[in-house]
Amino acid sequence: AAGGGNYTAKYGFYIHAYGNPPAVIHQVRQLKKFFPGSPIYIMSDGGHRFDALCSLEGCMFTICPPANDRWHPWPFMRRMYDAAVALKTEYLILLEPDVTIHGPITRHPTHDAGGLHVKDRQFGLREYVEQLAQEVKPGYKWRTESMAAGLCGGSYYRTAAILDAFSDESVARLDWNYIAERGSKEIFSSDFAMQYLLAARGYDAEPWQDAAQMEKSAEIPHSGPADAAFKHYGGGL
Repeated sequence: AAGGGNYTAKYGFYIHAYGNPPAVIHQVRQLKKFFPGSPIYIMSDGGHRFDALCSLEGCMFTICPPANDRWHPWPFMRRMYDAAVALKTEYLILLEPDVTIHGPITRHPTHDAGGLHVKDRQFGLREYVEQLAQEVKPGYKWRTESMAAGLCGGSYYRTAAILDAFSDESVARLDWNYIAERGSKEIFSSDFAMQYLLAARGYDAEPWQDAAQMEKSAEIPHSGPADAAFKHYGGGL
């Protein structure tokens, strides 16, 4: 069911793709099976076209100039922002071809964003980010629990948070060179960049119990529950 406001549904799905057509086709069909009525938006980063698939399955598709945007924050955020506008849902679920869908969501979102549990992860320059957040949320603290959320395929985002934290203005507001020089080039990866952008606008993330990281075993998760709705098979976070 749709949430409050003018949302078309509670969940919308954003598939960030380049290639792997069989995986994307399977994802779309699984989403239609488990989430009937939820819109699907596929973005190709200069790779394979999915026009015919979306014509057949009723999803939205756009192809963008190749940018390897997983390592370039502005195009990554802009494309996700555009997907959120098009989907018009309360939450956006980010998917990549290395994620499988196993059922409906049974552990619904409780924060502004949520993803895979990454044990013992912390980010640098907490004070800089918290200072930015004071402008919109006085007293905000970037919690260690928030930093433990892996924001890759199989993560959720409140649309209102995307439209604020991932706007062109918010992306430009962060001093990327300052963070990279005092931290690491990892800030330019989408998983890290989204964490910083959300925290800089006072949003909270959490590890999500409906997402699991699969590594050495195809049955036993490295993190997250075995009955998670979304299972991520990419490299460990």
